[in-house]
Amino acid sequence: MIGIPYINDLFRAVLSKSKAIAGRFHICPRYGAEISADQLEQVLKDDVKPQTGAKYPLVLMMPPRMAGQPGQSEWTTYRLVLFFLTTSYLTSDGQVKWQNKATLTSTHSIDGDWHDMHRAGHCFIQALQHIDRHHKLHSNFFRLGLKSQKEFLIDPISMIGLDNVSGIRLEFQVQLFPGCDLEDYNLDDLLSLTVPVIDSHPEHKL
Repeated sequence: MIGIPYINDLFRAVLSKSKAIAGRFHICPRYGAEISADQLEQVLKDDVKPQTGAKYPLVLMMPPRMAGQPGQSEWTTYRLVLFFLTTSYLTSDGQVKWQNKATLTSTHSIDGDWHDMHRAGHCFIQALQHIDRHHKLHSNFFRLGLKSQKEFLIDPISMIGLDNVSGIRLEFQVQLFPGCDLEDYNLDDLLSLTVPVIDSHPEHKL
């Protein structure tokens, strides 16, 4: 069965080629709480392992939401939310971004971070489109977007968590063909089992 591990592997491979993100990609089982906790430091060490020492920009993916109709020829739809994040005002090593030497403050505004991370997110979608066309994934088991909804949504976010990060929330959908094998059941066992005909809970006064 093809599913979330495939999405993880595909996105990680694509983002490893990004000049901006440089492979700093992580799935957040705690729905992004990692960004506001001390454990992010350990997440980066264990999962991202930055080669240059830089922690940002990075991409965090929330647990996907799935919708589908089980059957032999049905695709499963995954609604994906990714955060493209960078540090606000300071670089990942604590240096002031685009420093105004007279005031020792940053001249790189939050809307500049939105713009930079928007560019990174948009390039990521374009990279997926190129890979989809080149490898003809859509004809086998992967579709970027739905027939009725090809667009992606972007929301700016500002100064979040202990690391004071800003960037964008990118939402889009993909479809995967999971396969039609009934992996966890023997069909003969299902056909021979005894099906309940009444509710086993006794009626009683409420």
